[in-house]
Amino acid sequence: LPFPSWAALVQILTAATAIMYAFAPVSMAALHLRDPDRPRPWRMPWPKVLNPAGFCIANLLIYWSDFSTVWKLLLLVFAGRVLFEYKLRTADVRRKDIDWRASSWIWPWLIGMTLISILGRYGGHNVLPDWIDLLVVIAFSLGVFYYAVSVAMPPERVQEAIAMDLPASPPPATPDPPPAGDAAGEGAPA
Repeated sequence: LPFPSWAALVQILTAATAIMYAFAPVSMAALHLRDPDRPRPWRMPWPKVLNPAGFCIANLLIYWSDFSTVWKLLLLVFAGRVLFEYKLRTADVRRKDIDWRASSWIWPWLIGMTLISILGRYGGHNVLPDWIDLLVVIAFSLGVFYYAVSVAMPPERVQEAIAMDLPASPPPATPDPPPAGDAAGEGAPA
């Protein structure tokens, strides 16, 4: 079995969740930068602090989940990416809203986290000393975060992608026709 115990299953689910959550602060920071005037019902306080901190915390959770978990997840993400690319190439419709440059940070990030895990204390070779490993994860995370935000889609492409996702506006409302017989005064109670 790929997950010989309950603890191993929880470990891989935690790391997978952390990978998923790591995309949120990058996306939020990129949208704040590229679409700053969009009306929002809620605004996060201190986004310039909390977005990078959230990405660092997600990466620490990934690192703490153990090297044996990280490499399995990287393999699964790679397989998913290959399937995604295959489906894109065989689809009838060409997606114009996919910006490969904007996603160029994902593979270096995942491979870098795997290398740090190999060198780290959690299932790795214990090359990085205590606390230095955490500083390496944080420094690497900040570098990836700021790079990811810098390669986000340009504002005009963001607007095009948003417009593609918005539902078409409904046709203008027309008044209901009068009930049959009302035009001539027929059918109305006296």
